[in-house]
Amino acid sequence: MATALNVQCTKCAKSAGIATCNGCLAKLCRRCFNDHRQDLLKEFDNVVYAHDILKQKLETPNKNDSHRLLKQIDEWKKDSVDKINQLAEQCRTDVIILLDKNKDELIDRFRKISNRVHKGRDDEDYVERDLSKWMADLKELTDELIKPSNFRIEEDKQSPWIQKIRVREDIHDQAKVKDGKWWFNFVNKQI
Repeated sequence: MATALNVQCTKCAKSAGIATCNGCLAKLCRRCFNDHRQDLLKEFDNVVYAHDILKQKLETPNKNDSHRLLKQIDEWKKDSVDKINQLAEQCRTDVIILLDKNKDELIDRFRKISNRVHKGRDDEDYVERDLSKWMADLKELTDELIKPSNFRIEEDKQSPWIQKIRVREDIHDQAKVKDGKWWFNFVNKQI
């Protein structure tokens, strides 16, 4: 009957299981129980280390570039500025091409006006109405040179080119906002 009461050690399988761990309910001999406690002590040291690291991070003030979310915003800003610069360069190139084309057309129209003015002067064949018409044509060409009427720059208000980002606040069950401040429901725990 003495053998029926002997409990086997969970770790070494000896029939000397004299202690039960209340945490894992393992039946252990004295030597394995002491080893088990040493393992628990090592795990406890890991918990204390993780605790201290987290405490240090919580006590360190946030810097402008230290958090990954702040880095994400900086990356979005850089990408957006790059896209704006690319689009501005493309628009600038397009405008220069259109200005050159417009100028060529204006030069052609100017030559026609110039020929009429020279012919009128050479033939001494002009009246007040001709002078007014030529002056109006020259003013129109000048205005077209300064502010072309055949193209313009416009902003697309319907679909923004740059994607807007925003910060979204997710409220967790353990946290409540009261008077604009966070209140966490901790049960008397110290860090």
